[in-house]
Amino acid sequence: MIAMAMIALTLAFTAPAYAADGTLNFISSTPTSGGSNVPLENVGVKLFFDNNVTDYSVWASNATMFTLTDPEGNKVDYEAYPGQKVGEEGYILVLAKPIPAREGYPGQLLQDSIYTLTISGDLMAVSGARLGEDIRITFQTMDMGANTRLSMIVMVVMLVGVIAFMFITNFRKMKAEAEAAALMKANPYRVAKDKNISVDEAKFLIEKARERNQKQLDKTGGKAPVPEEKKTVAPRLETKKKEKKKTHKVKGPRPVSEGGSKFKSGRKGEKSRKARAEAAKKAAAANQRGPSGARKGSKGKGKGKKR
Repeated sequence: MIAMAMIALTLAFTAPAYAADGTLNFISSTPTSGGSNVPLENVGVKLFFDNNVTDYSVWASNATMFTLTDPEGNKVDYEAYPGQKVGEEGYILVLAKPIPAREGYPGQLLQDSIYTLTISGDLMAVSGARLGEDIRITFQTMDMGANTRLSMIVMVVMLVGVIAFMFITNFRKMKAEAEAAALMKANPYRVAKDKNISVDEAKFLIEKARERNQKQLDKTGGKAPVPEEKKTVAPRLETKKKEKKKTHKVKGPRPVSEGGSKFKSGRKGEKSRKARAEAAKKAAAANQRGPSGARKGSKGKGKGKKR
């Protein structure tokens, strides 16, 4: 008896809550009436009723009790599918089947348009109860242009955000690296003098500042500058002896002709010209005397006589 009671309670809680008075009422739809931004493809309207409307005895008639129209009142083809699972006897899916290549949208509904799904009042439950009055569900399809503009705006905002984030990160990184370079050269004695504190306190402050700076470097990905080692330059050892400059001494001045040059200096040229002039005068005088030594033009009687 106890087992039968438990089974009865289980069935009572798991069974669908259908109307006990044999009436049929519409519960809800997805999308709801007045819904917007509905996709253009694979548009399906889910309908929920409070009674069994998918039983095989009534389904053949109920599948034809729907009308889907576009904004101009033209009918759009559809297919109705009953719920297949246990507890879905009051569930119907109406799937739109638009005509291909309609208004440039093959197999799609028109964008940014209002469609109406009408449920006939003759829809009947397995109990024989009818819906009683027509129910209209309207929904608006999405605006692809608006969605595209919204997507572009979102992309621009994201891009600006990424650039701003990178700029801020790089700025913090550079600031941390500059601070690290300054802390590396910090002189505790100068800090103690400027702040009027002891050298130990100055060292403590510098060390704390370096720890904070290291955390900032780790956070921003910066690197602390490496301290440069002081290089000591060893004196250069002279391994080679200085070569003595070779000089050539001469005993006295010599003419450039001994070195193969044909250049003649001014004095030697003048001397050559004088020599040539004297030779020319002698030749001219010799030509005037003739082969016998007498001047040309004198008579034979007077040859060899003194004047």
